[in-house]
Amino acid sequence: MQRHDTRPPHDHRSPQPGLKVMMGSMCETSIGSAAIAQFLPLLDYVDMDGPLLLADDVAEGLTYDNGKVTLQQAPGLGIRITKRVF
Repeated sequence: MQRHDTRPPHDHRSPQPGLKVMMGSMCETSIGSAAIAQFLPLLDYVDMDGPLLLADDVAEGLTYDNGKVTLQQAPGLGIRITKRVF
C-alpha cells in the first residue's frame, strides 16, 4: 500500500490525512499519566492532568508547570510509588 502523506515512514500516527491522534485520561494517578507520557512523540493532542484532580496520589515523579509536564529521570515510567493501595 502506497503512503499518500508526507510523514516519515517511522511516524505511526494516523495515516489518514486530516485525522489527529489524542490520548487522554479522567482521574487516574501519576502511574497512568506517566504511561501516557511515553506516547507523547506520537500524539497530536494529550489530556494527562488526571493526577491534578486527585486529593491523594499514589505516586510521584510528574511535575506540572503551566501546561508543561516533566518526568523525573528514573527507570521505567519515571515515577516512584509512594503509597501502597493494593
